[in-house]
Amino acid sequence: MGYWGTVVVARPNGLLVDQDGIAGLGYRHRWLRELGDGWQMVETTGWIDPPDLLAPAGALATSTGHRVFAAYVSDGDCAVMATATPDRVGPLTHLWDTDGPCGVYRHQPRGMPEPVGRTADEVVAELVGWSAAAGLRADATRLHAVLGHEHPVAADDLLFALVKALGVARIGRTRPWALPLEQEPFASVTGILATRARSEAAYRQAALEDGAEPDEPEAPWEPAAIRLEEQLWASLYRPEVNVTELARRARRLREAYDLARGRQPRPPDDPLYPENPWNSGRVWADRRATD
Repeated sequence: MGYWGTVVVARPNGLLVDQDGIAGLGYRHRWLRELGDGWQMVETTGWIDPPDLLAPAGALATSTGHRVFAAYVSDGDCAVMATATPDRVGPLTHLWDTDGPCGVYRHQPRGMPEPVGRTADEVVAELVGWSAAAGLRADATRLHAVLGHEHPVAADDLLFALVKALGVARIGRTRPWALPLEQEPFASVTGILATRARSEAAYRQAALEDGAEPDEPEAPWEPAAIRLEEQLWASLYRPEVNVTELARRARRLREAYDLARGRQPRPPDDPLYPENPWNSGRVWADRRATD
């Protein structure tokens, strides 16, 4: 399976993951990086797939008072991008064939317009202008080379090359986590329970919209799973977070889920250890860093 997710470049007030407006682009902020001179990058995902880039990018630009670049990658095959200022949002553009909508993936939520057709020169001009107004210095030659790349290279790799060509000082290493999200009991919440709860909620909503009664009522563990998952992701870059208390809540939630499914609760997990960079994917993510 290739890379799925949204990459956001902005100049926030504080951490980009805490900036007003970022939630519209995702809430699972896995990797946060410094790009120099106050610019940051976050790799994020959300429940809605694919996300709308345009309105959230505009909201984030308004919140920060600076320009925003956002791109969504589909399975490492291709992407769409949008630039935004506090006053204007640019068109949704397909990468790497910029001349029209994608022939394989849907890059916008259903009912929303797909990317418009543009020439590579138009896209480079937009990115160079965005960079200059942001106080950066884009490499137009490199941008042309990235946009015109024809060899089989993953779209996410090309996207990182595009961000570097915008003129940022560096692609920093990923910022440390405050809790080991890849370990149990947290992994059960983020990987299974919250996903199941959101799916069940979506099924019930669809049934109601069709004028039918849902097959099953909402179980008490479902909203608790959604709330805890959101809190876990929101706590990822907050060193003051109470990891022990969050782990206790995660274990209790998993027990409630098991009992609701007619299963015996699982035995307690091993003690929590510091994040394992290999298991979390950090080693792979930091291979993109330029410093």
